[in-house]
Amino acid sequence: MGFFTDAYDLFSISLVVDVIGYRYYGYRGGRPPRGVSAAISVIALCGTVPGQLVFGWLGDKMGRKRIYGYTLILMVACSLASGFSFSKRTGKSVVTVLCFFRFWLGVSIGGDYPLSATIMSEYANKKTRGAFIAAVFAMQGFGNLAAGIVGMITSKAFEKASPNDVDYIWRIVLMIGAIPALLTYYWRMQMPETARYTVLVAKNVEQATSEMARVLSMNIAPEEVEHAPLDDVLVGKDEDQYGLFSMEFCRLHGIHLIGTTVCWFVLDVTFYSLNIFMLDIFTIFGVLPSPEESGNQVTRMIRATGLHTAVALGGTLPGYFFAVAFIDRVGRIKIQLLGFTMMTVFTLCLAIPYDQWQEPKNRVGFVIMLGFTFFFANFGPNTTTFILPAEIFPARMRSTCHGISGAVGKVGAILGVLAFSFMGTHFKALLFVLVGCNLVGIMFTLLLPETKGKSLEEITGEMEECQPLDDKAGLVDAAQGIHAVSI
Repeated sequence: MGFFTDAYDLFSISLVVDVIGYRYYGYRGGRPPRGVSAAISVIALCGTVPGQLVFGWLGDKMGRKRIYGYTLILMVACSLASGFSFSKRTGKSVVTVLCFFRFWLGVSIGGDYPLSATIMSEYANKKTRGAFIAAVFAMQGFGNLAAGIVGMITSKAFEKASPNDVDYIWRIVLMIGAIPALLTYYWRMQMPETARYTVLVAKNVEQATSEMARVLSMNIAPEEVEHAPLDDVLVGKDEDQYGLFSMEFCRLHGIHLIGTTVCWFVLDVTFYSLNIFMLDIFTIFGVLPSPEESGNQVTRMIRATGLHTAVALGGTLPGYFFAVAFIDRVGRIKIQLLGFTMMTVFTLCLAIPYDQWQEPKNRVGFVIMLGFTFFFANFGPNTTTFILPAEIFPARMRSTCHGISGAVGKVGAILGVLAFSFMGTHFKALLFVLVGCNLVGIMFTLLLPETKGKSLEEITGEMEECQPLDDKAGLVDAAQGIHAVSI
């Protein structure tokens, strides 16, 4: 539900930008100035960058569960505050207040990325770990869909409202994002710390045993052991305790970090620019009338949210479902290569016959092609770039490295959104840029290892002298390592 809210908050803003423009910049034909529109669209993404870096690092230092609650509180508060963006002066002041709270909303969303992925990867077993992490990420698709449905219902309710009452539309749409996050706060706080963090990072065997017993609903009693140094037992070698900026990390995982960051960067350039400016793209190709021609902004929003919902149902969600179904059968790397390749093909199919797509008879085909692009983004790198950083790095820096990878990805999203904001009239050239991004993604995917069917400890080289903590409830004995308990 955290990821459901993340997606809802990030993508719902694209549905209400025109309404905000109509309310506060009506003298400009119903659209805010280009710089204002870009700021409203990109400010939350700007917040995700420090959010992923800071909360990812804190997740490794203070524990996944503890930080997980803080991100949710911040998310709820900023979602509500975005809807209550008021000022004594209308126009610029209201938008400034909105951007302030959207930035901090982005910080909380950014923190949710590394923590959600890390917690799910450390809870799941090696046979279905990919599907479980992909299922968490698939809630992004449901959040995207919910944004379209809520936007459609709200705009329909205010279709015949006065210009002043139209102000309620965007406020209601943004504030509803707080509801699912608030409803799940209790369960998030009841979630125990992951056993892998407690054992491998916090070095607290008794706490890990107690929490695993509670999760598995069975009695697990620690064996009577001599208190040997846990560093030697649980990690295997003292020299394995290298830091993030050490030469040992560069040798073992430096190429992996480059691969995950670059792949996420180029993926987000494409994914967020096409998602956040989907309605503008529909306008460019004549699928939607322009705000100046539509006459009634609310009626246009009803049609726009309907198209948004149709693309989510026909392309976005099926891509997530396929990823969940096949990630542990096909493998992460093959799916990522397939996704980047097919995104390249469909983007070329949009870019090369660019003028033909603008003919009225081809508009339905254009929407279908765009839907296929989103399908292979989700049944491809949009899902796998989220999964791989949570698997290939050691436990003590797993959340940090995931945060670094995601933060670089969001920098790509920011650049993609800004490029579209200021070069939207040159959309054909932008499509070819997206093709280049996908080709770069294919090359850097080859730097990453396949993690299908392997335990996290096997992938990272941790606990070389012990059995992995996978598919078992583990009991730690200082002399013999990990003992399996039948379940």
